[in-house]
Amino acid sequence: MKKFSITLLLAFVVIAGQAQTQTSALIRGRIVDLPEWARNQLTIDYYNPLQAYFPTWLPLQLDSLRRFEVEVPMTDISPVGIVYKWFLLKPGETYDVELDGESIRLTSSGGEGSLTNEVLNHEPAVCDVDFYNMKDKTDAFVMDVAEKELKRLEAANDSILKANPNLSQQWREYAENNALASLADELVQRYFTKPSVRQSTDGKLWQWLHDNFICRLHRPYSLFGERLGYIMLFYVKELLDPRTRSDLNLRGFDTAIGIALETSSKPSKGGENDDLKTLRTMLQEYKALVESDVPDSVLTSHPFVEAAEKLYTEPYFKELFKSGVVSERTTAEDIKRVASLDMPEDVRDYARAVLLYSEMEQYHAPLRPALLNLVNEVKDDGFRKLILEQDKHYRDLAKQTDEKSLMPNEPLAGLTDGKDIFEKIVEPFRERFVYVDVWGTWCGPCKLDLQMNTKALHKALADLPVTYLYLCNGSPADAWRSTIAEYQLTGEHSTHYNLPAVQQSAVEQYIGVRGFPTYRIITPDGTIIKDDVPRPSNPEAVRKRMLELMNK
Repeated sequence: MKKFSITLLLAFVVIAGQAQTQTSALIRGRIVDLPEWARNQLTIDYYNPLQAYFPTWLPLQLDSLRRFEVEVPMTDISPVGIVYKWFLLKPGETYDVELDGESIRLTSSGGEGSLTNEVLNHEPAVCDVDFYNMKDKTDAFVMDVAEKELKRLEAANDSILKANPNLSQQWREYAENNALASLADELVQRYFTKPSVRQSTDGKLWQWLHDNFICRLHRPYSLFGERLGYIMLFYVKELLDPRTRSDLNLRGFDTAIGIALETSSKPSKGGENDDLKTLRTMLQEYKALVESDVPDSVLTSHPFVEAAEKLYTEPYFKELFKSGVVSERTTAEDIKRVASLDMPEDVRDYARAVLLYSEMEQYHAPLRPALLNLVNEVKDDGFRKLILEQDKHYRDLAKQTDEKSLMPNEPLAGLTDGKDIFEKIVEPFRERFVYVDVWGTWCGPCKLDLQMNTKALHKALADLPVTYLYLCNGSPADAWRSTIAEYQLTGEHSTHYNLPAVQQSAVEQYIGVRGFPTYRIITPDGTIIKDDVPRPSNPEAVRKRMLELMNK
């Protein structure tokens, strides 16, 4: 059953820009019982075609008989997740669903012959190879595995068709294209693998994606899976800004230095223009070495590595990265450079739209001016509408935040020691537990926990003396505010800080943050509990841990 949900998750995306008279599907359902692992997942999930990271979540409101009714927006057949199962739903139809443990019944106004039921009853094959764990393998090895997996997928779908010759042409197209999409979704993970591991400079893997996937995209895009936005985003990033064997964000540093040189005032103490020009020259020398065959030891000992570390800690440059100014500049450049990519023009248009939309997804904030000015570069009316609606959504959210939960930084001004800063922050909460959540608007897993699990956590701890302290890392103020508003993270016992970078770093070092998200419990006597702190996704475990600490 779990394999079923994964397969359908790779099914269809909403397609915008087509003439449709019906724009939603009605889902009526009843939850008799749920597996224990799914009881905190009472949501309806759906995608639009530009989303590259996470779906849109709608909380399910159950009546006294555990029934629900939800209208889901869509303009074409699309994947919709109901609690823990994914289905292909069509606008204009009504669906009745009953969940009982891991068994499920679905009936559709479209009848038994609808594509929804065809896919439900005859599940097409999807990629079953975990390419993500092939980080130590070369491109040649990965390509060999991919070719074999594609043949397996084709044979598996042929077998289904032979056993069920009456399956519709739409099922056949979906099966073929979704198999390719599931494979492309895995292969594009190579973007995150260093070239030194890939051991390939001829680009055959990316050419394979170009020939077998990118150039075969056609309307409706829903036939290529919900992960199409993700595939397109990182395919384009690889072509426009390929990974290097350096761990440094070379393009980001180059852009930040350029922005600093454009300003008329000194960016920071000791940041005179001559020093910046020298730093940029040093960066160009380092980039040339990265692209050469010199040993890695030569790169790690290059003076730019140390200079880059110092540069990133300077408040001016830290703020450039944190505020999204650097990303705004590089994304704007990429949108213009898409015109040079070898792909059909309508696919290039889709790529521009994904780049713009993903910028809002990543920063959880409206488009900055330079990117907003490029929206008209997207020619598809439907895509452009989605972008502008999402931009307005974030602008409106930033105005809706409950100011009482957002703490000013002024009372902490002048403090530099992490212990002093943290103790000043938690001082008002003595004699209460403090559940600390260190997160960032750029952090996908952080936002997933916040959106999906906050309400359940607060409900589980409602009778305990708990304050929720949210410390935001490296995030622009507008993104911070809109995320808090969208996920409804305010309330009497919720407190938010978005500290300056230097202070946030000091606090993180003091409480032992090594990754994101990080969770800590502060006991009523001020003891910091760093070990065995359950995540919000397991609220009962958090409650049990606090009760244990209370009884010590």
